[in-house]
Parts: sequence; C-alpha cells; structure tokens
Amino acid sequence: MSPSGDILVKGVVFSDLGRAGAFLGMDWVRDAIRERLGFEPFPGTLNVRARGADLARWDQVRRHGGKIVLSSPDPAFCNAFLFTGSVEGWESRPGSRERIAVVVPEVREYPADKLEIIAPVSLKQTRSVRDGDELTVVFGQSP
Repeated sequence: MSPSGDILVKGVVFSDLGRAGAFLGMDWVRDAIRERLGFEPFPGTLNVRARGADLARWDQVRRHGGKIVLSSPDPAFCNAFLFTGSVEGWESRPGSRERIAVVVPEVREYPADKLEIIAPVSLKQTRSVRDGDELTVVFGQSP
C-alpha cells in the first residue's frame, strides 16, 4: 500500500488467447463501460500477470476493492466485474493519471493472477508496451 492508501500491484505483460475483443465488442458491455467509466473501451485488453506479494495485493483488491458489476442481460452469459485504477507513470496530463480498469469475468476457472486492463485505446500501441515489460497498476484513492 502506498502512503496515499492506494494499492499497488506490479505485474508482467503477457499475450494471451485474444478473446477479450469479442467480449468488449458486445453492445451491452460497451454501453455499460461507457456509462460507468465514461469511455468507449478499445476491443482488446493488456494482460498483466501478478506474482507473490503482488498477487496477494490483487486478491485484496478483488475481495475488498470497489468493484463495478457488469450484469449480463443474457442469463446464459457470465457477468463481469470492473476495478478502476491507473498505471503508474502513465499521466494523461501533468499530475493526473490516465484511467484504466481491470475486467474480471465471473468464471470459476478464471486465473487469479491475471489482470486484463481495458482503456479507450490500445495500450500496446499507444504506450509501446511489450510482453515481458513490468507495470504497476494503482488501485484506490488517488484520481
């Protein structure tokens, strides 16, 4: 935890199955994210894997953080949760972090160490992020 009360979770960027684009492309998902977060999500995620103490901090966020529920209008499809935050060092303007969210589908076998970051743009393209890079996701009090 930082002095501001934020929870910092470090992780390593990795490529995965590429299925998030279909989920983020669904009308009800895009509409819910736009309504709750104020941006249209890029149809893909930046995957980050947490380990050790960072995995424990991510678990703390998932259990006790202010999650936003995305309820599926189709009972055959899973719900999802959003956790808002920012990435340390990514300022959109001086003194203001660029907002992101981590999406977690409500699926039993979903990996506990995986953070799927959503944003209005492709973070790999706009931030020149590559697999193996380490990022710190900031959850909590600071805007």
